[in-house]
Amino acid sequence: MDVSVLDDNENKLFDRRELRIRAVYEGKTPTRDEIRESVCKKLNLSPDTFDIIRIDQGYGMRESEIIAHSYKSKESMDKFAKRKKEKAGGAPAPAAATPADQKKKEEKK
Repeated sequence: MDVSVLDDNENKLFDRRELRIRAVYEGKTPTRDEIRESVCKKLNLSPDTFDIIRIDQGYGMRESEIIAHSYKSKESMDKFAKRKKEKAGGAPAPAAATPADQKKKEEKK
């Protein structure tokens, strides 16, 4: 996989680098983990403080545009990167409906 940085901005407020990256590859579309590994290796970043926000790929294209954040520390990432837990499957389960919610739902019918 060939990785190139299109845009690299430092956001001091959130203590992170905001990256826009292009990844060109052959064969099947790489997974998020494969992309994370390649980008971190190429840019000498820590995978523990690297968060992929979005991957855009056109139909039939062999390249993707990636929006990612690289935090200065694990603490900063834990504080500001809520999406990481959701993407990793750690999103909280939806709360059970309360009796009041069920009553409102029945009234609408």
